[in-house]
Amino acid sequence: MMSETPDVPMEREAIEYEARALIDRRRYSQARACISKGLVLSPGDVDLQYLDAFIDYCEDKHEAALLGVVRALAGNAEHYGARTLHGLVLAETGKLAEAEAVWIALLRSYPEDPDCYEHYAELMLKTLNADKAFRLAQEGLRLDPSHAGCLYVAALVDLIRGGDTAGACAHLATLLREHPERVSSSLALVVSLSERGDNRGALRVAQELLRHQPDSGHVLELVRQLKMHTHWSMIPLYPMQRWGWAGAIGVTVLGIAAVRASATVLPPALSISISVVWFVYILYSWCWPPLFKRLI
Repeated sequence: MMSETPDVPMEREAIEYEARALIDRRRYSQARACISKGLVLSPGDVDLQYLDAFIDYCEDKHEAALLGVVRALAGNAEHYGARTLHGLVLAETGKLAEAEAVWIALLRSYPEDPDCYEHYAELMLKTLNADKAFRLAQEGLRLDPSHAGCLYVAALVDLIRGGDTAGACAHLATLLREHPERVSSSLALVVSLSERGDNRGALRVAQELLRHQPDSGHVLELVRQLKMHTHWSMIPLYPMQRWGWAGAIGVTVLGIAAVRASATVLPPALSISISVVWFVYILYSWCWPPLFKRLI
């Protein structure tokens, strides 16, 4: 006589398969319900714990995802999915040094895995270490010449450097079309580059994003701002463009000090000329940026 007790391992395997299928279709609430059912049958199941944390990551619940993936790793420290998710979540929560340590350890364990090179390269892009990001992407492409993630990183670095811009634009356009989820990370890179002072590199990436999303008002405004910052007429205003109000205050203090000093140590005609130049510069800094922004 056959037992009426369900075969728990087989049912658990079916639950995991169903949960993964639901996650692939982004039906996260149903997937989570499925995982909960599996964890009742097998409370310490690392695969299901990992999938639960992965759903938190997909829903941008990064702190919850970090707690979940740490729990999964406590059950199996060598679980590949949990280790890769750990690196991704650490990067999203700003723990970049810890994330780098995770990817270095993964590459020691899986030296021929292009996915690890991709994620490590993307982490280096977050830190704006473009040279290292490019080397990692190239190593990933050596293992898999058609790897989308490594091609994406290599194309971005080419754009930032201003090298093979035609080839980089073609690669990036294809990748953004096939993987639209990468747009947000590209926008974050544009902002980081601009904040670091590399407005030309940021502009090249932003222009390619605008080609991909021509109806995006946000990207259009970003391109306009970067065009303004990189125009030759804005060079005299570099301190204000680079450091904002802190730069404006610094320039103002130095300018006033120079005008006062010239009045005491220079001939009157030269001192007046310096004062006029300073006054024109102040007018230029206030009037030209908004006017130029209307023109572009």
